[in-house]
Amino acid sequence: MSIQLENKHRTGPILTVLLIGAIAAVLNQTVLNVALPTLSKEFDVPTSTAQWLITLYMLVSGVFIPITAFLMDRFSTRQLFFTSMITFSLGTVICGVAPTFVILLLGRVVQAIGAGIVMPLLINVVFRLFPKEKRGAAMGIVGVAIMFAPAVGPTLSGLLITQLSWRYVFFAVLPFSLIALISSFFILKNVSEPRPAKLDIVSVITSTFGFGGILYGFGVAGKLGWGSIPVMSALLIGVISLTLFVYRQLTTETPMIDLRIFKSLEYTLSIIISFFVNGVIYSAMILLPIYLQSSRGMTALESGLFLLPGSIVMAIMSPIAGKLYDRHGMKWIGIMGVSLLVISTALYTNLTYTTGIVLMSVIYMVRSFGVTFLTMPLMTAGLNSLRPELQGHGTAMQNTLQSIAGAIGTAVMTTIMTTQTNLFITKEIAITGQVNPTSEQLIGISANGLLHGINTSFVTATIFAAVGLISMIVLAVALDKKKKKMKTVEIV
Repeated sequence: MSIQLENKHRTGPILTVLLIGAIAAVLNQTVLNVALPTLSKEFDVPTSTAQWLITLYMLVSGVFIPITAFLMDRFSTRQLFFTSMITFSLGTVICGVAPTFVILLLGRVVQAIGAGIVMPLLINVVFRLFPKEKRGAAMGIVGVAIMFAPAVGPTLSGLLITQLSWRYVFFAVLPFSLIALISSFFILKNVSEPRPAKLDIVSVITSTFGFGGILYGFGVAGKLGWGSIPVMSALLIGVISLTLFVYRQLTTETPMIDLRIFKSLEYTLSIIISFFVNGVIYSAMILLPIYLQSSRGMTALESGLFLLPGSIVMAIMSPIAGKLYDRHGMKWIGIMGVSLLVISTALYTNLTYTTGIVLMSVIYMVRSFGVTFLTMPLMTAGLNSLRPELQGHGTAMQNTLQSIAGAIGTAVMTTIMTTQTNLFITKEIAITGQVNPTSEQLIGISANGLLHGINTSFVTATIFAAVGLISMIVLAVALDKKKKKMKTVEIV
């Protein structure tokens, strides 16, 4: 940690401890991506059910994160970090020894509660320790952990599954949380003093049912159908609950999330862009391993290694992207980043059984290069536009929507993949006129159907990325207008 601040705390050791904890938490977002086929067979559950190990983790994190704005006011840095690491470690142990799928799912929920505290706490500490002109570089260093850890997760997971067992996927993460927990007793300092705060239970309930209802609806739509009663009911409950949540925040004296953060146009646009971008990022982390293992016959390890070059690109470029943000701002690096994301995602919309693996890997590296100019710079730009007293609330909202976007992205893409696969199979069987096709014929039709479903999902992801590009252009125009206005004021 070469970045220093004239502060009574030594920034390097504090951030190092928090980053170790963050690595453990973020690693869990993608560590199961290549393990889903293995877990599906191990516990004899369909892929759509196994998918909830990832979706539910994101959902619980997303539901719990809004509470962190209250927690960061009410409790000290050390108290929150201790609690998060103990909870996360407990959940990791439960997952590692889980005898049934239900117990494994329970362990993921416990993990997610601990992880939900770590990320907002880390970002809030960075904004308290570093001045505005150095936050981009500091967040770039944070980005190495936040982006590299989930990207390297599939490779680590594939290696452990191939050589040992799926249980070691969790046992390999446990040392990170334990090291962070133990070292925090000696190194971590409080960077803020707790103050009296009241948790609004109504806000907690409405946000939980709001985000939970929407995610559940998206998650089961592929299996039950969009017009089914459970799906429609869940989405309706979600929309109504979120509406009540927003109303509550605007009318109560102690809002869980202070919605004045959205008075900042820069913050609002950064949230919109991040929502679509994160949905696209996480969806590819699900779709590519499924394609590589199911359509190309790769092992979990091989599909993990496919993603590794992109991970290395992100690790190298994240600090550079942070420094470029401090020097040049968000405008051009943001437009370049989203443009690369749109192009690279579009190139995955016509995958075949013979698509060059090397070419796909290069595309993924280009994609990763673009992502580094989006995630942390966008988060920094949004929070920099807020007053210091609102940055905790802004951090909580950013992390909430990031988790929700990832969960919605994976749920939507998986749903589209499943739906389009089933439609393709039904259509092909009808065309051949065979009511009872042979097992060999059905295997071929199913394989072609899955490939069609994956390509269709990438088409949807490309549309999401394009919306992010349009929003980025709007943000660039807004930043230009603000810059010109500030110059005019200075002249006057």
